Amino acid sequence: MKLPGVFALGVVLALLPAGASAQLGGLGGVGGGLGAGLGRLGPGLPINPNGPLGAVPGNLGRDLDTLRRATDIDLVGRPANTLRLLGHDAQGAPVVRDEVIAVSPTETGISVARQLGFEVIERDQLDALGLSSAVLRTPRGMDPVQAVTTLRQADPTGSYDFAHVYNPSGDVVRADNSAASVPGVTGAMRIGMIDGPVNKRHSALSAAAITTARFAGKSEPPGSPHGTAIASLLVGKDGDFAGYLPGATLYAADVYGGDGSGGTASDIALALNWMAANRIAVTNISLAGPSNALLEAAVKAFVQKGYILVAAVGNDGPAAPPNYPAAYPGVIAVTSVDTDGHLQLDANTGGRYAALGVNVRAAALPRGYSRVTGTSYAAPAVAAHLAALVDSPDPFKRQEATSKLVTSAVKLEAGGSAIYLIR
Repeated sequence: MKLPGVFALGVVLALLPAGASAQLGGLGGVGGGLGAGLGRLGPGLPINPNGPLGAVPGNLGRDLDTLRRATDIDLVGRPANTLRLLGHDAQGAPVVRDEVIAVSPTETGISVARQLGFEVIERDQLDALGLSSAVLRTPRGMDPVQAVTTLRQADPTGSYDFAHVYNPSGDVVRADNSAASVPGVTGAMRIGMIDGPVNKRHSALSAAAITTARFAGKSEPPGSPHGTAIASLLVGKDGDFAGYLPGATLYAADVYGGDGSGGTASDIALALNWMAANRIAVTNISLAGPSNALLEAAVKAFVQKGYILVAAVGNDGPAAPPNYPAAYPGVIAVTSVDTDGHLQLDANTGGRYAALGVNVRAAALPRGYSRVTGTSYAAPAVAAHLAALVDSPDPFKRQEATSKLVTSAVKLEAGGSAIYLIR
């Protein structure tokens, strides 16, 4: 889901805690009302700590600076105008306009690509998954569909695909139920997440043990609304707020890096490789998109080695099947329900598991909390329960853990198939 500038601003407003909203509305120098005031907060607004904003109680001057930056990004920290910078595959799915991905390419394949005018801009060894990949820049004037078709025809034994871009499976609704913690959490417990950058300074995460790695972009970006919310649901702890695994260590892979072309299949494959290299048994990914040859190969290798990938199915409506990676064999696909066990109105179906994902309280930016809705926010509950059952990658442990999960779940019927509700 890409967010154009105006909608991105609306999302950021929804993420504001109620107190900050009231304070912003009263800032005479910014505007008489919330809408009018924030409408003037453009990218060039200076925040002077010694000026009127610096005198606002509750560090609001600093929060406004964070807010100013946040209005220019989408939920996972990419520029809000990202949609205009991307191309599309034959089905209309977003792709990086001038890039193609090769899966475990041979030197012959690379040579063929170069002869056709493609430039190798990145080669990655995914040793922990037993794979490799290459990102190729397309010749000038060649669109993504032409590029993939050309390579497949020239090297039919090779595996080439679009640089598909994946998006968060959640949204934000305005409001202000804490997540229920999983019993028996210790500091030795570890869990992974693949998402946007995390604001580790947020009060819900400031005391958490978080190891981060970035797989896109060229500089360290500020925390993103989506990544910070997911991290808080996994390991957050702050007063009356607790994530599902407070006290656990979080391995957070940023696959966006604030880059407009971040979040590709290649970035996610690198993140999965990092999780495997660090032997993180359970990883949450609340992102969704189309099938992709590299992503499929990486997920297959990840699952075959006994790792557990928990993925959100997406928010395209009840007639839509799960998106990817949730739809791949072996992935724990999670849909969203409300507190009464009713499916989220626009949630995809087809997943075997469900958890609370409607009006869930999660960390907001620049501070405080707000209610979030989406299959994005249901997946962490299932990931946390599995992380409490599995301490190392092992196919037998994986099977045992999923069996226990089903045994303790509430069985629901949706669309003629059983869904197991994890509470």
